[in-house]
Amino acid sequence: MGVWFNKDDYVIDLKRVTVCFLIVYMAVLVGTDQDFYSLLGVSKTSSSREIRQAFKKLALKLHPDKNPNNANAHSDFLKINRAYEVLKDEDLRKKYDKYGEKGLSDNQGGGQYESWNYYRYDFGIYDDDPEIITLDRREFDAAVNSGELWFVNFYSPGCSHCHDLAPTWREFAKEVDGLLRIGAVNCGDDRMLCRMKGVNSYPSLFIFRSGMAAVKYHGDRSKESLVSFAMQHVRSTVTELWTGNFVNSIQTAFAAGIGWLITFCSKGGDCLTSQTRLRLSGMLDGLVNVGWMDCATQDNLCKSLDITTSTTAYFPPGATLNNKEKSSILLFH
Repeated sequence: MGVWFNKDDYVIDLKRVTVCFLIVYMAVLVGTDQDFYSLLGVSKTSSSREIRQAFKKLALKLHPDKNPNNANAHSDFLKINRAYEVLKDEDLRKKYDKYGEKGLSDNQGGGQYESWNYYRYDFGIYDDDPEIITLDRREFDAAVNSGELWFVNFYSPGCSHCHDLAPTWREFAKEVDGLLRIGAVNCGDDRMLCRMKGVNSYPSLFIFRSGMAAVKYHGDRSKESLVSFAMQHVRSTVTELWTGNFVNSIQTAFAAGIGWLITFCSKGGDCLTSQTRLRLSGMLDGLVNVGWMDCATQDNLCKSLDITTSTTAYFPPGATLNNKEKSSILLFH
């Protein structure tokens, strides 16, 4: 007995099989095209800092130097290196977000990488310091034009002087935290930004504020010298109070709903240093006025306020100035 079939049905079934095969084939292709964000374990909204931190963590774990018995170590590392090279670059990241890897056909970087020691000791040296903001080309202009005062360290990962400065820069950043913003730019990653800012040696330290030309630091690299230089640019106001201005200064602030934080410097006790007073003024700008009084020259005024030793007190708006115990909050004594 012969088997009969309809030619038209055969052609239709063949087309269906072909379409199904193509669908499965495309699904396999898509499944093997690993997403750059997933490779690094970050989201599409991650900041540059978060991307660097994620890559560094993976680099230290997956680097071929640490995996000599893994035949796939080199190829695995190339994948995360390629992902980082794309996502760290503002323009490439935009292309990737819009078109995927096919939008990067004219840029095939990421084929070379550094030794494990580089990623351990030289890569992202300030990323774990909360007081120091590592700025890239995408973030830099918005930051320094924000109206805040910035002191920025332009460094190169391979620069020994940059590494020598790093511990001091960290201590300095903690010292002035709240007075100004401390930044860092990795010129190894952002060569174009550093060239645009006229940086041709490392480390180069610049003060930035919106509306003024950048000021380069030329002093020695001690914490004390850095603090002294920075404080010259901090717009903090600490008022020296005395008999001639005390009542008017206090009442004017009280009328505006602003209190006073006043350090009284006398014999014994704790008289806040001028630097500490400036720091407090910067941190409390617009909230509280900061002042100080020398009780050696303003003896009668200090006595009228019941001040007998160095102390710092807060006077809230409406405080009665001749009754210290009831009208102020004693902070340091």
